Amino acid sequence: MDMDKRIESINGIMQQFLRVVNLFQEVERQPMDFGIGMMLHPSEIHTVDAIGDSDGINVTALAHRLGVTKGAVSQMVTKLKRRGLVNKLKSVDNDRDVVLALTPKGRRAYDAHKRFHLEMYHDFFTQIDDVTFEQIEFFKSIMDKIERYVERHLG
Repeated sequence: MDMDKRIESINGIMQQFLRVVNLFQEVERQPMDFGIGMMLHPSEIHTVDAIGDSDGINVTALAHRLGVTKGAVSQMVTKLKRRGLVNKLKSVDNDRDVVLALTPKGRRAYDAHKRFHLEMYHDFFTQIDDVTFEQIEFFKSIMDKIERYVERHLG
């Protein structure tokens, strides 16, 4: 492939990638009810999900897991606590440390979110059922490179 065609192809991929990112951002703005009678924004349910996956996680570890600042996580945890989804508890290992746990309402939202993702993944897999494992692995390698590229430009 000559250089002009390669540049044109990569430019097309980058434009499509940005369109997909923009579409995902639009989805991320849409609140949903996960069976608890209140609407939760994706950032809220993803925080609930991360706490549910790692019961007893602290704010620092949660921030690292979500890829956001500790301040952002603290604000979100305060909001989720006010909404009755999360509890702050003293760590059994250290009285000064605070760990996070889901309330029963938070656990219901967590479980409904897991079911939602299973349904979503099933639907997605039907869309790509003709893609081979090797193609998926190749796509993942490209996404890894894009992620490293973007991270390099953030720092």
